[in-house]
Amino acid sequence: MNKIGVFSFARKQSQRCPNKMLRPFGDTTLTNIVLKKLAYFKDEAFFAGFEPEFEEKSREAGVRFIKRDKKSITIDGPITDILSFLKAVDFEYLLIVNGCLPFLKVETIKNFLSACRDGGYHPAFSVVMRRNFFINADRKPLNFDLSMKTINTKAIEPVYEFAHALYFFNKDYFFKNGRYWDWKEVEFIEINDRVELIDIDTEEDFKIAEDIYKARRKEGLI
Repeated sequence: MNKIGVFSFARKQSQRCPNKMLRPFGDTTLTNIVLKKLAYFKDEAFFAGFEPEFEEKSREAGVRFIKRDKKSITIDGPITDILSFLKAVDFEYLLIVNGCLPFLKVETIKNFLSACRDGGYHPAFSVVMRRNFFINADRKPLNFDLSMKTINTKAIEPVYEFAHALYFFNKDYFFKNGRYWDWKEVEFIEINDRVELIDIDTEEDFKIAEDIYKARRKEGLI
């Protein structure tokens, strides 16, 4: 069995941002962008989708395509049904690359993988550090004292926010337990570049990200 498979997956349906993976994004699409990243990993990489557009784009990018079943693209859980196509792949460990992060760099993915290998192949999840004041809906502070007399983020205890960018897990554990990992054991790997973590979930996200993409493209940064 091969050690690590690097993959992304997509579907046309999206309630908050319909067809976001295939509609024009600047001079390309989100699918084309993530396929270009996956192509770097060659035989370790694959892309999963149901619609023929995804298969055609994967073929053009030289990335192995795996066909999803129709049920998997119409449900929101359980996650093992959504990712049921993983049963057919010959990898011991898997790394999901979120295709909705157009600015996530190949170098960041490589560094994340290296950290997973160096850490003994423990499950791992990407996070970002936020240095701000956080309070829940009941006005209970999460990382500060209500008796404070000044608001100074330099003195605050930072917190980690989930960066839904990269997920590393063991395939057998996933299907046996119905989840990626045990939250008591998962390693948190920090990503520092905020632009890389721009995640497209809504129409507003799509417009903002596309504007940034066009500006960076114009400046020769992409």
